[in-house]
Amino acid sequence: MRIAFSITLFLISIVFWQQQASAQVNLPAGIKMPGGSGGGGLGSGGGGGAVLDDSTKNIYGPKTTLHYFENDILNNRDSVRYLVDTSLTNFHRWSPIDKSWGKLVDLGNALTASRSIFFQPRQDIGTQLGMRAYDTYAIKAEEVQYIDTKSQHTYLSYINGGKQTSLGKFGYSQNAHSRFNFGLNFERFTSNKQYGSYNTISSGAFLGQNWTMLMHTSFFSKDKKYLLLAHYRHLNQKVREQGGVMLTTDAVTGQIDPYPYDGPARISDNANSWERRHVFHVYQQYKLANGFQLFQQGEYSSVINRYTDRDIAQGITNGIYKTVKFDTTTTRQDIYYKLLDTKLGFKGYLSGFNYRAYYRPRLYGMNAKGQDFNTSGRPYATYRTGLRFDNIVGAWLAYYLKDSAQHLTAEAELNLSVNFEYNLKGELSTKWGKAGVQIIQTAPDLLTQRYLGNHFDWRNNFNGQKVLTFYGSAPVKSKKIDFTADAYIHQIVDYIYYDTLALPTQYNGRFGLYRIGATTASHFKRWNFAGMAYFSGTDNSDIFKVPNLFASGEVTYDFVYAKVLHIQLGLAARYRSTYFADAYMPVTQQFHRQNTTQVQGRVITDAFANIRISRVRLFFQMSYVNMNLWGAAPAGYYITPTYMGQGRAFSFGVLWPLFD
Repeated sequence: MRIAFSITLFLISIVFWQQQASAQVNLPAGIKMPGGSGGGGLGSGGGGGAVLDDSTKNIYGPKTTLHYFENDILNNRDSVRYLVDTSLTNFHRWSPIDKSWGKLVDLGNALTASRSIFFQPRQDIGTQLGMRAYDTYAIKAEEVQYIDTKSQHTYLSYINGGKQTSLGKFGYSQNAHSRFNFGLNFERFTSNKQYGSYNTISSGAFLGQNWTMLMHTSFFSKDKKYLLLAHYRHLNQKVREQGGVMLTTDAVTGQIDPYPYDGPARISDNANSWERRHVFHVYQQYKLANGFQLFQQGEYSSVINRYTDRDIAQGITNGIYKTVKFDTTTTRQDIYYKLLDTKLGFKGYLSGFNYRAYYRPRLYGMNAKGQDFNTSGRPYATYRTGLRFDNIVGAWLAYYLKDSAQHLTAEAELNLSVNFEYNLKGELSTKWGKAGVQIIQTAPDLLTQRYLGNHFDWRNNFNGQKVLTFYGSAPVKSKKIDFTADAYIHQIVDYIYYDTLALPTQYNGRFGLYRIGATTASHFKRWNFAGMAYFSGTDNSDIFKVPNLFASGEVTYDFVYAKVLHIQLGLAARYRSTYFADAYMPVTQQFHRQNTTQVQGRVITDAFANIRISRVRLFFQMSYVNMNLWGAAPAGYYITPTYMGQGRAFSFGVLWPLFD
């Protein structure tokens, strides 16, 4: 059924293709889109054209459909607008792993828990819950695009991924008039198991199911003094936890298959993680005078996170559950978290300076339940933090040297509550390079401080974690080559992490992390080369594990067929050297240290084709084409200990924008 739908959608898109090709859209003044999404993500907008009247003249399209970000407004860049990206470059990178160029790792399949292989210091202060396994699949506030279009704008996207993965997207936006806009974005993402016991034609084959929704609106007063931006973000994600794959001995040959893609899972099919997030966000500003505005930026979020395993015997036997405290048959853990976070302040622009100062109160609380509440005498546990308060003040200052691309910024935040925190950061960005320094102390996550469930029980009183970061980059550009060298140095004190027993612990000392590398993009007529490479090290490998070498890149060849069909053919590859990668604990959804299993270095190669005719874009991709290639390459690989990376698979997708 899914294949039939995919073929039908593909044929319909061909029938309705227009015969006029659109060129790649450049952002104004060479400004890059915030968020580092690159170009070409499905649902990033897509261009389109619509007929204004009964004539054949198309005046609506990518160049009349603009968008902007809240950060631009907050930083007094109200007039900045971005054009829709219609390029083919990176269009095939639709999964989180591909979008990150391999800098993210998951549990081997879409919608599973993920983490960055590199250390990333926090960028803000304020106590957090500490459950981030599914952040990759949630919409972030800084990614929300507010639309400024003179016509209705709709996009439809469908991807049929490898191993029965599918992703459908729908977006609609419209200006009610020139000062009021509203829109809706909706996504449905599913993935199937690679291993374990299941029937491929039943719902039991599902591994992950995800729904995300975004509703947004913007309003400008007639005199341009008042502005309102508001949106609602939603995530609903359910994942069947498998605990990794078991290695078994073949009864005939007596050999162990190191890559058993048809092997059994380590925990039962009754184990599930589920998370739901509701986030209501609003931004307002009012101009009192030239160069002086009042603003309010606030967000209310609610999180429910649940882990359930109705048959824990298999997980106990295979060492996933190392202890049992309440019930030897069933595990159930529910965590509820609510946060009201707002900023009240003033900002403006004066004599070349952008400035901002604010007061930021935060109200938050967590409560949790271990095992189901019952009246039959079975044990259960509840605990809560009560209502807590953060009392934060902050300021931000920027000075533009010649234009918005060359500037000096400084920011500071201070939390005056019991959880003392601070964030100080300065950065200089010029055409010759970028250099910056940040020192931040953050309060321990709520989850690291207190947890009580069927398999874990801890109560901690950790110190705040401190990170000093120096970073810099230096570009070398020519007409055909763009090369940027960069470096990161982190000094970390009182580092909080999960140890080999999956328990939170704190290293009461100092250690360093170092990363040097480069990114490049070269263009030689039809040939294009892009990539990155890093060397990483640490002076305490017992505490933080990182692959010493990382590289990811691609080569593409662009051409036009029959004057209207734009085609980009390419090969992409990524590599991480062998290292003791973090293991994963499904009960608490945390990656933790392990010293017994090395994840072997592998080169993973993908082949792809991106196609555009008029404004409709398609891609075709064969991932892991070198899997067991001619018997000389391995028949699989692990991305996280006991979790295999996805095997060879074919994917295709289409993005179809509409205007009228």
